[in-house]
Amino acid sequence: MSSVKVMLVVSLFIAAVRPSSDLWKLECLPTVGILGQTTVIRCFIKNIKDINIVAVSLTKAEQEGPSFTFLNSKTSGDPRFSLENLDVDPSLQISNTMFSDEGKYVYRVVTDRGFQDIQFSISVTAKYKDPVTSTWPEYVTAGGPASLYCNASDGYPEGFIHWFDRSGTNWTINSELTKVPKDIGSVKSVALSSKLPFKSINLDLAPFRCIVFNSKYVQDGENTLDFAYARSDLNEDYKDSSGSNTTNIVAGVMVIGSLIAGLLFALLCFKKRTFQDGRRPSAHPIMSRAYDDDLENGESSLEKLQ
Repeated sequence: MSSVKVMLVVSLFIAAVRPSSDLWKLECLPTVGILGQTTVIRCFIKNIKDINIVAVSLTKAEQEGPSFTFLNSKTSGDPRFSLENLDVDPSLQISNTMFSDEGKYVYRVVTDRGFQDIQFSISVTAKYKDPVTSTWPEYVTAGGPASLYCNASDGYPEGFIHWFDRSGTNWTINSELTKVPKDIGSVKSVALSSKLPFKSINLDLAPFRCIVFNSKYVQDGENTLDFAYARSDLNEDYKDSSGSNTTNIVAGVMVIGSLIAGLLFALLCFKKRTFQDGRRPSAHPIMSRAYDDDLENGESSLEKLQ
């Protein structure tokens, strides 16, 4: 196996048809890969147009053998590594990027005009999951104390959480950010947790936006926290309770009013009947006495009429 590696390395060093490489230059950009995604390592051949790539070799620092090689249209090494488009340039790509891919590399490109070596580095980041928001208390009351929470996990390296209200005002300076790093084997992450407290919250500032940034201040995700549901729930509860109380009060008043009206009507009927019964026995004596007086005076009602 070792003899095969030696032969391969030696073959990469063999000078091509035109051994001089002074007329062209190899450049590779520092690369930032995202965990689990495909990472492209951009490399360019400059100062020349007519050139053919014969072979490449990529070796990670402090490793004995190359991580990837291309020779005679065949590849070897880590199957996740490949040439992106050999007809255009010697750019590389890594599928399913891992944290173990981080580090410094030496890249050798052999052409029909000689070969060149270049060093570059790869760093790996992990994208934060969409943040999760919550409030305490669950139902926020206008003018009351409240705390807004935003949590994001599985990101690396450590990032940041910012808070914005509906007008775009940044409230991050009033927040408290907690960072909890995790390193389990070859998997690294940092959990972020942000708390934005209010002694007296103004619900007109809602909705609030929680935005998660990575270590380069590039946005990874955001979530919107609106209090409309809390206010509507409270209003509905209030309407239901006030409506129920009003109904009960109206019903009570109607019952009491009906009873009072009935009592008044009964009392009125009773008084009226008593008054009529009291007049009938007194009418006859009065008329009798007047008639007797007329007879004593020698007059009759008939005579009065005459």
